[in-house]
Amino acid sequence: MTAIPAQRTSTFSFWQLISFGILTTPLAMSGLALVMFLPTFYAAEMGLGLTAVGAIFAFGRIFDVVTDPLIGNLSDETRSRWGARRPWIVIGVPLYCLSVWMLLSPPEGAGLVYLAVVSAAFFLFYTMVDVPYSSVGLEVSPDIHERSYLAGSKAAFQVVGAIFAASIPAIFALAVPAALTLTSQFIIGLSLLGLAVFLAFVPVKNRPVTAPRLGLAAAARVVFSQTQFRYLVGCFFIVQAANALTAGLTVLYVTHVIRTPELVGPLIGLLFLSTAVFLPLWVYLSKKSTKKRSWMTAIATCCVALAGSVFLGEGDVIAVALVCVMVGASFGADAIMPTSMLADIVDAGETGGTNRLAGTYLAIKNALSKLTFIIPMGIAFPLLDLAGFAEQGENAGLQLGALIGFFAVIPILLRLLGLVVIGRAPLHTETLRT
Repeated sequence: MTAIPAQRTSTFSFWQLISFGILTTPLAMSGLALVMFLPTFYAAEMGLGLTAVGAIFAFGRIFDVVTDPLIGNLSDETRSRWGARRPWIVIGVPLYCLSVWMLLSPPEGAGLVYLAVVSAAFFLFYTMVDVPYSSVGLEVSPDIHERSYLAGSKAAFQVVGAIFAASIPAIFALAVPAALTLTSQFIIGLSLLGLAVFLAFVPVKNRPVTAPRLGLAAAARVVFSQTQFRYLVGCFFIVQAANALTAGLTVLYVTHVIRTPELVGPLIGLLFLSTAVFLPLWVYLSKKSTKKRSWMTAIATCCVALAGSVFLGEGDVIAVALVCVMVGASFGADAIMPTSMLADIVDAGETGGTNRLAGTYLAIKNALSKLTFIIPMGIAFPLLDLAGFAEQGENAGLQLGALIGFFAVIPILLRLLGLVVIGRAPLHTETLRT
């Protein structure tokens, strides 16, 4: 079992933390547009049909799961005078910007072939930027708490990007096609700005590597040989599966259980805002106690909130708002603490001339996270349909019970399982005091 070394001196100023996080904003904006606007836009506005468009985007997610570990390993094994990560980010950002423009501003008459090719390019170039960029946050700081600040900076800018992208149609009073074009312009501008400040102000670790190069299979074996990583990523996968169910069914829950469809947007906005507002709390708790206990507190908090949601009904607006605040707050810990603990594991293993593995660690974690978001579409939606749930009409007790089960009850059970897994995790080192 790898021991995590004691705390060392922090290296980042407040401005450098901001400079590190900014590039997350355009990435989050494109991710939100992909989920919220693009499927309907291509299916309805472009006339390509829901089934075909859904199949293309689903394949893109599967493609993404494959390319994440591949690019993570390639960036780990890149050896250049500019470090392992910078070349990938510098080349990837312009290609990502081009793919965003083509995906969000398609030419008139673009068909399924165009969507398939451009979406594949988008997923590839997004990964080409995101994995090396995020890997920097795992390996650049020698201070265990500063790693939480780095993860928190990314999480905060991710929320900013998601809220901004979701708000553009309303802020500028634009129809979806024009809003997507404007969104692509903002993404391109912020990507170039983020790249510039990243290169100018963020120190990137360029540790010499003398060990023989590792292919993806060999690197994956090394990564999964780490007991700490297996426990950490196991809990992360379980919790993300729970989050995917709750997030994916929030619109249906608010519409059919609380019966306030007009509040879907504000309540989701409140959830996002709570994620950002409570980020400092989880970092504070991790410093006062441990990262593991901070995350476990957040997992338990979400269980309490979801348990309360089971008993809500029509018109319980204040109560459901409180649920959104608590769930959103816990999402912030789910974003920060696993990433920060993963940085501790990476730092412990990267000594002397050993291989870099941050990209592979991170890519496997990302791939598992992306797989969980297939759960609402692949399991919950078909089973709700089998139970006779009517998305546009009235539902009886059986159908509403099934919805609440997938929205709250199953996520609670998954999170309780996650608590057991992370509670047993052998992260008991002198620094973490677990």
